[in-house]
Amino acid sequence: MKRVALFAASVLLASLSRPVPAEKVKRSDVLELLEASLTAGEGVPAQVLLRQYLVDSPRSSRVVELEVLTEFYTGNYEAAAKGIAELRANPGYAANLGSLADVIIDTYETTKNFETFRLDNIEVRYAPGNDEILVPYAVDALKAVGEALEAELGVKMVSPIRLEIYPDADSLSRVSTLPVEAIRNTGTIALCKWGRLMIASPAALMHGYPWLDTISHEYVHLLLTKASLDQAPVWLQEGLAKFLETRWRRDEPTLRHDPASAQLLFEAMEADELLGFDQLHPSIALLPSQKAASLAFAQVSSFMETYYAEYGREGVQQALYLISEGEDAKKALASVAGVPWKSLEARWKKALSKLPKPLPARLLPRRLSGEATEQDELASVELDRARNYLRLGDLLWTRARPAAASIEYAKAHKAAPADPVVASRYARSAIAGGRPKDAVAPLMLTLDRYPTHAPALSSLATAMFRMSKRGLAKEAADRAIAHNPFDPQPHCILSKLGVPQADHEATLCSRLGGIRE
Repeated sequence: MKRVALFAASVLLASLSRPVPAEKVKRSDVLELLEASLTAGEGVPAQVLLRQYLVDSPRSSRVVELEVLTEFYTGNYEAAAKGIAELRANPGYAANLGSLADVIIDTYETTKNFETFRLDNIEVRYAPGNDEILVPYAVDALKAVGEALEAELGVKMVSPIRLEIYPDADSLSRVSTLPVEAIRNTGTIALCKWGRLMIASPAALMHGYPWLDTISHEYVHLLLTKASLDQAPVWLQEGLAKFLETRWRRDEPTLRHDPASAQLLFEAMEADELLGFDQLHPSIALLPSQKAASLAFAQVSSFMETYYAEYGREGVQQALYLISEGEDAKKALASVAGVPWKSLEARWKKALSKLPKPLPARLLPRRLSGEATEQDELASVELDRARNYLRLGDLLWTRARPAAASIEYAKAHKAAPADPVVASRYARSAIAGGRPKDAVAPLMLTLDRYPTHAPALSSLATAMFRMSKRGLAKEAADRAIAHNPFDPQPHCILSKLGVPQADHEATLCSRLGGIRE
């Protein structure tokens, strides 16, 4: 019956203004189809089914609940909240929404003053203020993401793609049931649920995060909800989402280069301490630490990379179809492969054992804005001697003595050349001192080990611009914005490079308080 809902969706949307012929959907099945549409993450087909049902059928408590859910899934939060009030006020209605009722009301209260941008089938909602600058980048990414991921997963959303950007961890927690402590512990800053994508603004973290790839990651979850009729287990969902999150900017799926995660995976494999896939239920976000979450993502994405290399997108799509039909995920993957699950798992572990030792890199903690400063970064420098040089350099830098600070930073960099915090500080001072060429090698070393380190990306863009390497400057600036769009420097650089959006970048440079190069 659930799969019938996907067929019904296409029929219904072809003619929103007239009822579906009785031979297509029986009256007794309408509410079941409506629920199935919501299960698939599709709010608009549910809306049409509900409209048809109410033409000549009474509003029971079940119907009112489905009205609430349909409004919620289609982004009509005020109407959904009013429906909750109706359910609670009517003693004859037996409400079964549980804690979701509070989430719906919190979502309405949190988003009622949000701005909305719509283009084609894309809708972006955001809090008034600086988050407005995220919209054009997000829309461009969503267009590319949709095209790439729909091809990979063989499914397309009928309902509009709605992205909601929350200004901080607290607001994301209120609308998602994800505790702030879980956000803090595991670094989780996005999720896909109830037919929409939700992310925290990059401003919520000290140096941002790979927010555009994160939008893509959540888009994978949205499509998987439909492809599997929300029956794929957490490990498969997260494995595919992590594996495919960079597909929108590449011709083929490629797992993100992340030496810190690779190091965790290598060490767990060597010590026979890999997590069991079923341990990840109900959510990686609820694991006890960022290290545990990072290892979990590394494992499941590595497994799916291995599976995809052998069986391709067709194999993945076939497995998802079997899962949507009620097959256990492990059995579905094994059935497509034609081997037992234990053989698939053994092949993956054998492939892991043959991987070369990754570059040494430590896991950099994600720090919430307002809860951390550069002094917390200083404390994370592992070598005492380097940390002492860095502390003195910071004091000199804040006293507007960049030349003297550069000397201390250089000492710290010599003591700990692979430390990303040290390298970024040294590069910053070298650029300020008119020596951009001296900044390049430390930055490249840092980014080889820590490819998402936003301060290093920003400094690399500046160094390349100062050296008149315009193409490399643009590439680094674009990457920096994809991680921390609130740093003015990459915008200032792009404004001088003659890119099509140069005037827009100049406006952002000024708005964010930057000084044009």
